Parts: sequence; C-alpha cells; structure tokens
Amino acid sequence: MEPCVRRARPEDADALLPMIHAHTAFERAEATLDVAALAALLADPVPPCQVLIAERGEVLLGYAALTFDYALWRGSRWAHLDCLYVRATHRGQAIGQRLLHAACAAAKAEGADRMEWQTPEWNERATAFYCRIGAAMTAKTRFALVL
Repeated sequence: MEPCVRRARPEDADALLPMIHAHTAFERAEATLDVAALAALLADPVPPCQVLIAERGEVLLGYAALTFDYALWRGSRWAHLDCLYVRATHRGQAIGQRLLHAACAAAKAEGADRMEWQTPEWNERATAFYCRIGAAMTAKTRFALVL
C-alpha cells in the first residue's frame, strides 16, 4: 500500500505528538507543545502553520509543517518548512520526498514563490537528501532571542 500525504486533522494529535517529540529529541531540542494545543492548532480554520502527515493505513510515517512570511527584498510571500520528519523505521522509502512535494504544493497554493528551511549542520543525511532533490544551500548564521 502506497503512503498518502494529507493535511493533519485534530484527531491525529495523539499519534502526531510523539513523532514531534521524537523529532525534537533527534535535533537535540525539546518540544513544549502538548496534545491539547496540537489538537487546537489542527482544528483552527486559519492555523498559524499547516501540518501535513504521511500515513499508510492508520500508521503515521512522518510529517511536515509550514509557516508563511513575507520577503521585503523580493516583494513576495514565502514558505518556511518548519519541520520535515520521517520515522527512523520508514526512512529510505521516499516518504520524505512525498512530504516535501506536498509541502511545495501547499506553499504554491498559498501564493509563496519559494520555500526555505534549515537543518542542523551535523545532520549529514538530511543535507544529502536536500541536495539530491535540487535544493540550494545558503550559508547564514542563525540567531534567536527568547522573548
């Protein structure tokens, strides 16, 4: 059975949250999101981010999350691929590629002219994947302030 990619729904929250926690642990971070907040996000008619899931039958295989911003220099809207994650047991099966293609389609549908993202420097497997699909690497130093 081929995996399908679709928008996440509130009823996906219980199965999706452990994957989000696994993703943040893999990236040596921590998720503070809880199941109630995730379900509320997925139920929001105008959510602050779009969440896509890959599933086969009733099994969630991976997810992608998109947010949108505006680039003043280009005078256009762009998409930020906030997350792209595939369960370790399902990697190497083109699920990440399916999620990425679905994220690109969702970004285009929202009027974005490009999609940008980042991955930790040490994540060589992700870097190789992104280079294989034709993504251009942009060197920048990322900063963050906790507000």
